[in-house]
Amino acid sequence: MKTAVPFHEQVVMAMRGEIQEQGALLGLFEEQQRAIINRDSNKVLTLVAVVQKQVDTAQAARSRRELLMAQALRRAKISPQTPLLELVPQFPPALQPLMRALVEEVIRIADRVRVKANQNQVLLARSIDLIRELLEEVSPQPGGRIYDEGGSVKIKLSGTGKAYIT
Repeated sequence: MKTAVPFHEQVVMAMRGEIQEQGALLGLFEEQQRAIINRDSNKVLTLVAVVQKQVDTAQAARSRRELLMAQALRRAKISPQTPLLELVPQFPPALQPLMRALVEEVIRIADRVRVKANQNQVLLARSIDLIRELLEEVSPQPGGRIYDEGGSVKIKLSGTGKAYIT
């Protein structure tokens, strides 16, 4: 007969899972950054799909953890806006050091992922700008920027009849 996993163990497992998935995402962002810097366009394109899949996986892990933490907040009759670290005392004393370390790591790795994602976005945007400038230089007539309904930039080179979406 299968016994139910205690709630605090579910929270610990969810936090470890989130840290693991965020760590995997961070590794992919670092690999993507190396590919961007090394101008390995094939690898950059390959990594786009892999990164998106890992973003979805990491978000699912985060959602599981957030659901459990929301349950813990309700059980303790604590405001949902309470910072995670303030929830630590609600767990058994023997688990509090582990919970504190896990909460701090969740926060730290989420910040690192955000920073790395922003860096990659800037690098990719700069790469696209450089490609646009190169295309404009080799085009027989100067091109211009065209924006679509969503606000994305399309580059239309005069005389080619093709739009390049950036």
